Amino acid sequence: MSSHENTAPKTNLLTLLVFVSLLLTLVAVVLSAYFRLRTMGLSCPEWPACFGRILPAERPPGAPGDLLGVAHRLAAALLGLLVLGIALIALRWRGPGGPGRTLPLLVLGLTVFLSVLGYSTPTLQVPAVALGNLGGGMAMLALLWWIGQRLVPETDGGIPPGGANLRPWALGGLGVLALQILLGAWTSASFAGPACPGLPGCGAGWASWDGFARGFNIFRVLELDGQDRILPDMSQATVHMVHRLGAVLTFIYIGMVALKARGLGGRFRLTGTTLLVLLALQAGAGVTAVLTQLPLLLVTAHNAIAALLLLAAVNLVHLLTPRAEAKTA
Repeated sequence: MSSHENTAPKTNLLTLLVFVSLLLTLVAVVLSAYFRLRTMGLSCPEWPACFGRILPAERPPGAPGDLLGVAHRLAAALLGLLVLGIALIALRWRGPGGPGRTLPLLVLGLTVFLSVLGYSTPTLQVPAVALGNLGGGMAMLALLWWIGQRLVPETDGGIPPGGANLRPWALGGLGVLALQILLGAWTSASFAGPACPGLPGCGAGWASWDGFARGFNIFRVLELDGQDRILPDMSQATVHMVHRLGAVLTFIYIGMVALKARGLGGRFRLTGTTLLVLLALQAGAGVTAVLTQLPLLLVTAHNAIAALLLLAAVNLVHLLTPRAEAKTA
């Protein structure tokens, strides 16, 4: 019996666990974004006067009785068990074709980190908490997708001529997209969404040094007024405009990489097309959300599309990475 036949059942089980975990992570990321945005006051009855009013601790989003909240808690609990299973299989793997140990253990570490973060620091007054929550969830998505894709056998001739030259650009695009996702998380966590209600700019005064220093202070704690409402200031406009400018740069860069990927043909054409479609949807959702005063479901969809864009960008890097490099991952 060949070593491939010996490892095939284990590979199939691990692949199933990884992709189920990936789906649960996507559900958890989207629902977490929805609860956070709802708690912040998006689509509240007296918009925008009610925006930024912190809900009392005894009425957290996703509490028992909320069906979406129950679904979120179940998805998170099941995800923790599956990720633990993935890590145990990876640690016990012998022979070729395995996922390595580093990435599965990193996913397990992120799961523990997010669990501790969610239970110990639930306040919306600390933007760094929301940044860690969304950033950690997106990192889990990317790592699980990478592990899963490396477990699937190759079905074509590998990397075509010109692919090696595109790989550094694809890696750069993944970095640019990750930074833009974190900027979006920081914009939301800073309650800066309504700070620029029009297009394309925020008016005069947003580009001040004080706005940058205050708006991007990672240790910042947002101040409340006497009604437990976040106090607005000019730094929120600064954060919002940086996110908009980042969106333009990300659109141009990722779009250029996607067009180059399409030129390679085959699976690269499909991945490039997917990136272009998701870019168009993301830009459309962002512009529409501003023009329609940030409806909750549309802003939540904006987060979901960002997650899908990240998966598409990771997929392109995967296609451009020789299989031999995965042995040390």
